Amino acid sequence: MAGGGGGEKTEKATPKKRRDEREQGNVLRSQDMSTALMLIGTVAVFKILIGNMGSGIMDVFYEYMPGTGIGNEPLTILSTMQYFQRLLLDVALILAPLLGFAMLAGVVVNLLQTGFLFTTKTLKLKPEKINPISGAKRMFSSRAIVELLKSLAKISIILIMSWNVIYNDLRRLPSMMGYRLPVAMGMLSEMLFNLAFRASAVLIILALFDYIYQYWKFEKDLKMTKQEIKDEYKLTEGNPEVKGKIKQIQRQMGMLRMMSDVSKADVVVTNPTHYAIALRYDTEKESAPIVLAKGKNFVAQQIKKRAAEHKIITVENRPLAQALYAQCKIGHQIPLDMYQAVAEILVYVAKVKGGQS
Repeated sequence: MAGGGGGEKTEKATPKKRRDEREQGNVLRSQDMSTALMLIGTVAVFKILIGNMGSGIMDVFYEYMPGTGIGNEPLTILSTMQYFQRLLLDVALILAPLLGFAMLAGVVVNLLQTGFLFTTKTLKLKPEKINPISGAKRMFSSRAIVELLKSLAKISIILIMSWNVIYNDLRRLPSMMGYRLPVAMGMLSEMLFNLAFRASAVLIILALFDYIYQYWKFEKDLKMTKQEIKDEYKLTEGNPEVKGKIKQIQRQMGMLRMMSDVSKADVVVTNPTHYAIALRYDTEKESAPIVLAKGKNFVAQQIKKRAAEHKIITVENRPLAQALYAQCKIGHQIPLDMYQAVAEILVYVAKVKGGQS
């Protein structure tokens, strides 16, 4: 999960980094948590199904025991193979619900931890995985040492707890010799369930600590350097210098288009020196005057110069010019509250043009 780039990894992973790592199959997951939840779930279901499963196993036992059932038939090589096949099938049918639940629990537990994730990138052959030197480094890495210590701790705790449970129940074993088989099997299963539930509880506690460790390790491995974040920003948002150049070119092209549209204006409203707004009003096509161009200071001077070249009338109206510049967008109609003021200017322009003709 380590990325490139120099410097110390002090920054939290970005959303893109997390998405990329997930696509690579690198997700937060505790194997101990999966194992513990699967075990305790399977033991609980086994406890529920033990009655039916025990009856089924006893039926199979009596059926195949010599002197009863098919066990009373003469044995040949062919019949022995057939008995063995039937025995496996009968046992498989008895254990099928438990095995099916164990498989389903494994899928559900992993989905709860990682969500739905399908990727083939983890199946790709990586040369470093078959490199003996890299393999030796992994064997003696901090992760491998932690995993070894965890395994030793789990084995030691479970062995000590198992011995404690078995030692307390040892005195019951001789008395079970005189019980009927179903009763003895029931007592033995109770001992095993007691041991399994205690082992599951211990594994759950250890799994919680493992999950906290895996979370810390996962976030630590995902951290990025400041340079990596800058490089990622350049890839996703674009190089700031290139983006600035593009914006500059876009502004220049927009300015050229705007200046070209000045020639289509009916009038230019000025401040007189600081602002200039070119307006057009086509009564047949438009319901209100439209702003073709606007500018301040240097741009205003260029608009007025362009208007003079095309003999477009310029009208000085300081309050209106300032309001048009502040409130209007190029290519949009003027606001309703400016209709009266602009209409008076357009009437004036029409009279001037009429007088000139």
